[in-house]
Amino acid sequence: MLINSQMSSSVHAAADHQATIQGQSVYLPAARIYAHPTRLISAWNPMPMQIHLPETLQKPPQIEITIASGVSHNPSPQSFKHRIQQVLVEPFTNRQSAPLELPETYLYDHRYDTDANIAHILTNAATRLLTTQAQFPELPPVTVVLRSKAVPMARQAYELLGIPVLCTDRAVQGQLVSVSESSQGAYEWNYGQLFGQRCFQGYSQDTPERVFIARKGDRSLLNEADVEALLAQYGFVKFYYEDIPLQQQWSISKNAKVVVGIHGAALSSLVFNTNRVKLLELFHPGYVVDMYRNLVVAVGGTWTGVIGQLHPEVVRELDFKQQARSFARARARIDLDCLRMGLENLEIE
Repeated sequence: MLINSQMSSSVHAAADHQATIQGQSVYLPAARIYAHPTRLISAWNPMPMQIHLPETLQKPPQIEITIASGVSHNPSPQSFKHRIQQVLVEPFTNRQSAPLELPETYLYDHRYDTDANIAHILTNAATRLLTTQAQFPELPPVTVVLRSKAVPMARQAYELLGIPVLCTDRAVQGQLVSVSESSQGAYEWNYGQLFGQRCFQGYSQDTPERVFIARKGDRSLLNEADVEALLAQYGFVKFYYEDIPLQQQWSISKNAKVVVGIHGAALSSLVFNTNRVKLLELFHPGYVVDMYRNLVVAVGGTWTGVIGQLHPEVVRELDFKQQARSFARARARIDLDCLRMGLENLEIE
């Protein structure tokens, strides 16, 4: 079943352009995860766990693109406070005014999704926009529609990719682009074409080959200083992506040959990588996901994971209460021996 990526649109005419794209399978080779020493496998002597992830072959995705004249509405706020505001206040604001009429403009409305997460921008919206542009090269550039108070990072990201931006809370009328996919990660097979060959303003070749992408606040490491000291012995240079410009983030990720990084949106900029990057991804034990394993393999790289120290509440929340995101923002403690094992598995000396 196709995943509809533009649920807020009302299309009033037959499609002017349609396309069905059959994507390619992505082969995921077997990979290894190293977990913090535990007595679960040796009651008298805590030992690191080595977890084998088998090889898989993803099903070829299908992408449907439709372009038709219509009106797209800003999604309704979800909170109770915002719903009250919508009923009592917004009838007197521009949100209830006539649609912004742009009949000749091609529009993709991304206001239903967050504009504050670079991973959502790169691997969700931008992939759809760039794929549409490649499929219909005769059309003018598609404009992405964001909310009026979209974060500056989002506006800059689209502009660096050459995508026009319209920020508004009003309904918009024009040539609406609607894209749907048969599965998550439907564009991974084409990341090299969509991003690897793309130039962006401010790109710099002068960046380190070995990079440690750390984090501040949520999902940061409890023993970051120890991890940084060990990685420095291997020639890694630490960056906080939240502290550097977007062009520098993308340049670092594009040029890197080896990355050690905490799971998070910053790793999404590896879509630009052209160096068959090796990624050692660090996780809290309560939130281990395969997004960046898939991404790195898709750009021709190699992936290994390291999981931090397990606490009793992790098993309770994940396996018994089935609350998958309970620890999505939690901080982790990484075992240095596991870190060394991960580097060795990637053949980093």
